[in-house]
Amino acid sequence: MSFQIQNSTISGVGIYATSLISAGTLICHMNGEVIDFEEAVNRVKGGVEMESDPLATSMSTYLDLDETSRSFNHSCEPNAYIRSVNELVALKDILPGDEICFDYSTTMHYPEERILAAGFELWTCTCNCGTSSCRGIIDQFKTLPLELQSYYLKNKFLPQFMLEAFEPTIHTA
Repeated sequence: MSFQIQNSTISGVGIYATSLISAGTLICHMNGEVIDFEEAVNRVKGGVEMESDPLATSMSTYLDLDETSRSFNHSCEPNAYIRSVNELVALKDILPGDEICFDYSTTMHYPEERILAAGFELWTCTCNCGTSSCRGIIDQFKTLPLELQSYYLKNKFLPQFMLEAFEPTIHTA
């Protein structure tokens, strides 16, 4: 393992590189129990999970992340991304001591009607990443500026289900 958990200035604890992680390197698999939408809702309603905990892996399945996987924080200037279903990959070289972060918005494409019908509001969060391009809010992928959506899509810096959902809708110049 080339990372460790430490206190983070972004939020609570974070994951930090302990050695150089080169761009394109698989950092880890995001691990957890595979659950469906209904189970995710039940766990949140039951107080077992927070709304932000499950990681979408398709339009109907989620990972109830283990503690290590849950500790990767968000950044509006990420150095990692989710590839395929649950592979966390270095977007660029990550130096020892750097916090490893991905853009949570790249995994957010919710079944809005089902969430509202379950009695929840759509999850958003104030961003504390502190980067120069901080958007101030973590929200669904479709709310990102089109230029940023196009960047993520063109470079395939998204999980497979997001590529399938959005590639047909974004046209790059």
